[in-house]
Amino acid sequence: MNNKEFLKRTLLFDGAMGTEIQRRGLPIGTPPELWNIENSKVVEEIHRDYIASGAMVIETNTFGGNRLRLRKNNLDTRIKEINQKGVEIALKFKDREILIAGSVGPLGELIEPYGDITEKEAEEIFSEQMRILKESGVDFILIETMISLREALIALRSAKKLDCIVGVTMSFEWGSSGGRTPFGDDVEISIRKLEENGADFVGSNCGKGIEEMKKIAPIIKKSTDLPVLIQPNAGIPKILDGRLTYSESPSDFAVFVKEMLNLGINFIGGCCGTNPEFIKEAYKIFKEKGKI
Repeated sequence: MNNKEFLKRTLLFDGAMGTEIQRRGLPIGTPPELWNIENSKVVEEIHRDYIASGAMVIETNTFGGNRLRLRKNNLDTRIKEINQKGVEIALKFKDREILIAGSVGPLGELIEPYGDITEKEAEEIFSEQMRILKESGVDFILIETMISLREALIALRSAKKLDCIVGVTMSFEWGSSGGRTPFGDDVEISIRKLEENGADFVGSNCGKGIEEMKKIAPIIKKSTDLPVLIQPNAGIPKILDGRLTYSESPSDFAVFVKEMLNLGINFIGGCCGTNPEFIKEAYKIFKEKGKI
């Protein structure tokens, strides 16, 4: 957990887990994390396909694996089992070249004064999941898709108490006032605060797609000396013939990856709607640029 050598490298992360597991049959309303136990072969196949496409980092299927989110499906008593199994599946592919990121998403409920969760409770909930992930053998913790800087900082503080290598990515949207989270947190201020509070790398994921991320990524890059992770969605999803579809293609993603590498972004992957084909095209660009 304390080997930070990978922070000096240029790395291709994997693509989406949630939308990909849905594409492979997860029923709507079923938490993806449950398939770590009930349909682990599908989760394993997704990891395998991303690695075969060139991914150097795979994320555990534990994004919604905190006690609060699991409680909504009466799974909170299985938190240890679900998170441990998520890491166990990913570790099947562990070698010197493949890194395992322990995925940690938002709590799923609002913190005071907007909701009922106290800051102390939030920290305990994050710490519980992160401790399981760390003890199960992940290489680092990835706190992702944070839409509130305050919650991101609480999660970061929880990880630092466990002496984890930890990255944090925020979800920003582009508007008339530039890039901000849905809670109104400015890109530059958010990134600087995360760096000041001990993040090992920072960045942005999710959002509305490649075009918005092209505006946000340069601001992040200028705001920090830390490694930067960028993971856009494949556009804004639409329902077509009863299925969720995304507007951007693997070839669009390849063009984006080239632009990000030219910008000096060293960690790149995909978020919602991306799949192994996206990562395969990204790998070609990494290779073309001499990053592999």
